[in-house]
Amino acid sequence: MAKNNVLAAQETFRSRLLDLVVSVLNLYWDVVTSQETLKARQRALDIAQKFYENTRSQIQAGTVARFELPRAEAEVAFRRQDFLIAQASSKQQENLLKEALSRNGTEDPLVEAAEIVTLDRIEVPEKDDLPPLRTLLARAMAKRPDVAVSKIRDLNADISAVGTENALLPTMQVFAQTWNSGLSGTARTVNGVGPNPALVGGLGNAFAQVFRRDYGNNRAGVFLQIPLGNRMAQGDYGIDQLQLRQSEVRGRRDMNQIVVDISNQMVALQQARTRHTTAVETRKLQEELLDKEQKIFSFGGSTINTVITAQRSLVAAQTVEVAALSAFSHARVALDQVLGETLEVNHVSLDEGLAGRVPRESKVTEPPPSPK
Repeated sequence: MAKNNVLAAQETFRSRLLDLVVSVLNLYWDVVTSQETLKARQRALDIAQKFYENTRSQIQAGTVARFELPRAEAEVAFRRQDFLIAQASSKQQENLLKEALSRNGTEDPLVEAAEIVTLDRIEVPEKDDLPPLRTLLARAMAKRPDVAVSKIRDLNADISAVGTENALLPTMQVFAQTWNSGLSGTARTVNGVGPNPALVGGLGNAFAQVFRRDYGNNRAGVFLQIPLGNRMAQGDYGIDQLQLRQSEVRGRRDMNQIVVDISNQMVALQQARTRHTTAVETRKLQEELLDKEQKIFSFGGSTINTVITAQRSLVAAQTVEVAALSAFSHARVALDQVLGETLEVNHVSLDEGLAGRVPRESKVTEPPPSPK
């Protein structure tokens, strides 16, 4: 049981390490998402600024009325405000990640001044590549630390039950003993009778008798004890058996919950991918719609209200797309956590976590090329 408890302590540590990595991953993807939001707000500001400049040029050419300019200028102010809010939010997310990665947090001026540059992008596959639920369940049962701790706890309960059961069984002790004696001393005559010559001698003669086993002694016996109505031992045994049954029921309930959690995360991942696909298509349509409205406006066939409405629709579509990316990244991390594969997927070693030291050198890789 002590050896099992050592293994259980290691699995508990692995569970804590897994939760820590999940927390850092979520913070990292939040930083990535906030930077994507900042880029989207920058593009919206550029579009509004370009439309404002085009409107001013058309006013100078006499094709657009001058009273339309304040509307375009106000839209630029709104988009600049959104950009500044997104910039502040991105900075806050960076500070949260710094707090998680640095022991001193933002108290260190170097850490506080450092800027986090993410090298990863959230990639959403076009199709679902998830294995069947039964396969994922088998992987979770083999890799989750809480499942390992539960198995160790059940094994200790079985060992404890064996110990309480022994108190109800008869006890028999069989013993055997053997020893040798050395009988040697000074010769004396008593009533005219002399001693046995074999017993006359000193210490050497006594040792010789022991080694020759001249005077060996043997003893054996059996001790049998049968308990009659040991109520205390019967009560302990009944309690252990009840706890064993409860542990089995709890293990079955935990496994059913794992199945539910895996199924929910699979659905969440599929829904996030579908929402992202829909959001990308919507954003592209809004971009085309805005481009057409701007062209129609330049020929005098549209109003500035229509163009601004199209711009705001595009901003909303970009927001939904970024939110879908964030939901997908968190769903992917949550699925790995449910399967107990977070450390393996992210190349985190349990031995390095136990030692508190990473011997491998951290190398910065080149970021993937931006899509055109």
